[in-house]
Amino acid sequence: MAFPKIIETERLVLRPFAPSDLEALVDIFSNWEVTKWLSTNVPFPYTSEDGKNFMAKAKAEFEEGTSICYAIEDQKTGQCAGNIGLISVAEETEVGYALHPTFWGGGIGTEALRAVIGAAFTSDIITCITAQTATKNLGSQRMLEKVGFSYAGSPPPDYVRCGHSEGSSEFYTFKIEDWRKVRGHNNDE
Repeated sequence: MAFPKIIETERLVLRPFAPSDLEALVDIFSNWEVTKWLSTNVPFPYTSEDGKNFMAKAKAEFEEGTSICYAIEDQKTGQCAGNIGLISVAEETEVGYALHPTFWGGGIGTEALRAVIGAAFTSDIITCITAQTATKNLGSQRMLEKVGFSYAGSPPPDYVRCGHSEGSSEFYTFKIEDWRKVRGHNNDE
């Protein structure tokens, strides 16, 4: 598999989940301010059993090379701040993420997203990454646009999911050729 087990950025370590992440994971997904933006695939309320199942599934799928999910660790504190992953390892895939609200607004999500996109587009597998958000989830939309995603309207029928508070109604795409342009521009600065 072409994906690194660990990705380090300036402030983060993206890594497989560890048993010590369970409490933080449950805290993140038990927070309605986080979960209200997610699909109903994430149960609410979120229990320790849900967290254990999520981490076991993420580990198994990463090892099989069928899906990629990283814990987002804050290097400064060692705290699990959230998760980020790719739904599948295929030519076109979807990215998903969640952060604890204490990490919102500081660029952590953008940093993690850039790192995962870089790993995806250098994998020699993925050529397009999609994302979807709720209409009112402006923070997520800004983050996607900041790293290079383009707004593509409403999600195609195969992508639509029911959300806890509102469905995924905004669709974004990022193609490898656009990433190469953005990356080339960033390298020139």
